Amino acid sequence: MATLDVFADNYIPEVIIDREKERETIKYFLQDVLKGVNKVLCIYGKPGVGKTVVTKHVLNQFDELENACSIYLCASHLTPNLALKEIYEVICGEEKRRPPSPLMVREIGRRLLKKRNYTIAITLDNFDKMNGVESFLWNINNIMETFPRIGLILISTSEAEIRGLVGRRLFSRLRPEYCEFKPYNADRLYEIAEQRIKQAYGRLVISEEALSTLCEFVANECDGNARYLFKLFLNSADIASRNQENKIGLKTIEEVIEEEGEFILKSKLDEIKKSAPRMYEVLRIIAELQNKQEVVYTVIVGG
Repeated sequence: MATLDVFADNYIPEVIIDREKERETIKYFLQDVLKGVNKVLCIYGKPGVGKTVVTKHVLNQFDELENACSIYLCASHLTPNLALKEIYEVICGEEKRRPPSPLMVREIGRRLLKKRNYTIAITLDNFDKMNGVESFLWNINNIMETFPRIGLILISTSEAEIRGLVGRRLFSRLRPEYCEFKPYNADRLYEIAEQRIKQAYGRLVISEEALSTLCEFVANECDGNARYLFKLFLNSADIASRNQENKIGLKTIEEVIEEEGEFILKSKLDEIKKSAPRMYEVLRIIAELQNKQEVVYTVIVGG
């Protein structure tokens, strides 16, 4: 029976394919923190390119060290106070009530000062999705000024996010370093998909040609998003199962790609309709004329 947990967002594989440079960057960052240097690392890149998976993989090794602790927070589901409370409970113990932020900051700093040679790594994933993230970062900065050996990892899709979300004063104090995760190419996507599929099913349940075609599509049309690749693969597996196919073939993949391509095009047109209604109307008229097989003359007027 297939174990589909390997395709879940929270799954961390034992072996990470590719990303050696990015892993080394995170490791060196943590080594500096272990030496007593407070640091901030901003990890950025397109969705589904391994930012969270690689970070968690390295932090799992960090947690095995003596007097080392990592705290992972997903900003999408937290307010600044709740995020601080999660850190508070790891350092100070569980608290039924929710203390005010200033009290938690003081207590976290006090408890950390009692822990000799203790090192903590805090990861705030999707930090740009947290309302009021600047107040949370000020609180972390205040703790870092009290206690050495704190590493803060911020994950988002853009290098510019932190500059746009915090003021100059806080930015100058954080002095973030940067690590970019570039999109996976088709070859890397193939390796990743092959690894996960064999883990899930015990064998490759898709033809090599079909998997290559799927990976090319995701690399070219979906910014190398591995998460998107897994979604399309599972859709293909459902279709193949309904058709009682032993292996996912090229025909099934082409059908899924065609349907997904139409969905992507519609999504792009919807975005244009919202952001540039005039342009959308022009595109709609052009499409209608082309459907009627009438000649369409277009011109770009530059300023």
